[in-house]
Amino acid sequence: MCPDNEAYRSIGLPPGVIRLSRNENPIGPSPSVIEAVKARCDRINRYEDPDQIALFRKLAELHGVPHDETLALPGVDSEGAWIRVGDGSEHLMHAIARAFLAPGDELIEPHPSFGLMSRYAEESGARVVRTSLTADYVYDLDAMAAAVNERTRMAVVTNPNNPTGTIVTHDALARFVAALPERVIVLVDEAYADLAEDGACADGAGLVREFENVLVVRTFSKGYGLAGFRFGYGLAQPRTMERVRAFHGGTPSAMVMTAAIAALDDPDHVSRTRDTASASKKLYYAACEELGLEHIHSEAAFVLIEVGDAAAVTEALAERGILVKDAEASWGIRGMIRVSYGNEAESRIFTGALRDILG
Repeated sequence: MCPDNEAYRSIGLPPGVIRLSRNENPIGPSPSVIEAVKARCDRINRYEDPDQIALFRKLAELHGVPHDETLALPGVDSEGAWIRVGDGSEHLMHAIARAFLAPGDELIEPHPSFGLMSRYAEESGARVVRTSLTADYVYDLDAMAAAVNERTRMAVVTNPNNPTGTIVTHDALARFVAALPERVIVLVDEAYADLAEDGACADGAGLVREFENVLVVRTFSKGYGLAGFRFGYGLAQPRTMERVRAFHGGTPSAMVMTAAIAALDDPDHVSRTRDTASASKKLYYAACEELGLEHIHSEAAFVLIEVGDAAAVTEALAERGILVKDAEASWGIRGMIRVSYGNEAESRIFTGALRDILG
């Protein structure tokens, strides 16, 4: 039997609606973030505090990159910064496209993948070269390397990948970068890196420290549960970051930076989030095995499940108030849906509904 979710209320959603389509953090932000934001409201009439430098110091320590204590707001108005913050990683990615891509250039991005940089590349007049994944839905770095020519200016690696949840290992990605011409920027999108449990997953910051042509973007939307605040940041060596700075203006609000500082002060919350994701995915895997459904083991916030008629199953779930992503309609992955992780109640309601529909 499918559990009744009519009266079930997920955090931030109407009763009975279970949204497993947008890769949101179902347990919400750290309680310390909520307290810090409430406290900041008493000073919201003031501009950013000078002590917001703590945010950049904490990010630099987290990723092991240099931080210049003499700079007032590194990453916002400094030439020697390794870190730049923004209103979500998407705004930074748009600036990266404008900084490095021009008409006649080429960008390599495998398919299926997130695809945002491909859209930004086309806006810049660049040509997008889409390589395939392996049979196991993993990035084929050899195929990407073979696609490089004199016009190639950027290669994009989403790690863990969206929508497959598969990873590129650190050694493999390091070899790939080392073999590229230095003029080719490697953009590593680590939106889901906080959820990865496989220790072999590539460490973007480590690659940034080693290679000047590597640029990493990350977000607080997933692991930290701050999607509504739209906080993201980039990591790169100063000369590379300086190019981005020329095309990226503005800075997150004082409230957003306060939330980010408080989130960094509670690393255990990321662990709790990762544990929740892991437990949820195990419930999905078990249901798939029971129903004989093919699925892909995921290091991200979601699982791809082969259900046959993806559109019909997506619609049937929606009729039960459970929203998932039709991966066939979105990425052309035939017969599959992408299901984000939920808390335990959400995950059990979803798997119960899946058994009702396909059992």
